[in-house]
Amino acid sequence: MAYNFIIKDQDSYEPISIVKCYYMKDAIKIVFVKLPNGKIICVPKTTIQSEFSRDITLLQDIIIDDWILRKFGLII
Repeated sequence: MAYNFIIKDQDSYEPISIVKCYYMKDAIKIVFVKLPNGKIICVPKTTIQSEFSRDITLLQDIIIDDWILRKFGLII
């Protein structure tokens, strides 16, 4: 199942996608983000391939490895 807030990065040679989400908080190795559908996911920092803002009110684009998005059932 694919969501309209996840966009496959066609310009990249790596298996990554652009995810629209809100930053919630982070720890040493993980970042918690909230998706527009309300689901909260815990993403390992090593799977995030872009900079992100720690502003919790900002809907932002974060580039995340596809394998972790598959693990959460967000992409096929």
